[in-house]
Amino acid sequence: MSRIKKVMLSDVPTLKKEAKIEEAAKLLAQRGMGCVVIVENNSPIGIVTELDLVRNMVSKGKKLNEPVSKIMASPVTSMTPNTKLDEALKIIDTKKFRKYPVVENGQLVGLITKKDIVNSISDNVRLHRNIQNSVLVLFVLFEFFVFVLYRYVYKYLPFGG
Repeated sequence: MSRIKKVMLSDVPTLKKEAKIEEAAKLLAQRGMGCVVIVENNSPIGIVTELDLVRNMVSKGKKLNEPVSKIMASPVTSMTPNTKLDEALKIIDTKKFRKYPVVENGQLVGLITKKDIVNSISDNVRLHRNIQNSVLVLFVLFEFFVFVLYRYVYKYLPFGG
């Protein structure tokens, strides 16, 4: 099974916890990644998604000049680059988040989304189905030769009648 490092995004939008909500909103709009990871010494301490931004601005009345730390989700559930995709899917099913920082030795190295993981697993399943179908076709051709063609070819073989 593939690992997170094969499908993760390595260019992650980040901000420090002192950054303003306005900066997070601009970064979200520019990058189109759906989230910004809040870091301290390149270690993720929080995450702000587009939904967090909308919820906090509209229903909680947060202002654009407030620190992003006031709206970030924390603590962060992260994965490692060597996490297998099936293990990652179990984490997603348990935690119910859609975006996860990828951390190695305490440092942010990437971002993985639920969509990335599901698509990758789907691609793996599709590949395995194609292999199974190919093997099935070969088996049917072999059976065809053995049961149908063999009786016609048998008389031409050195040991045939």
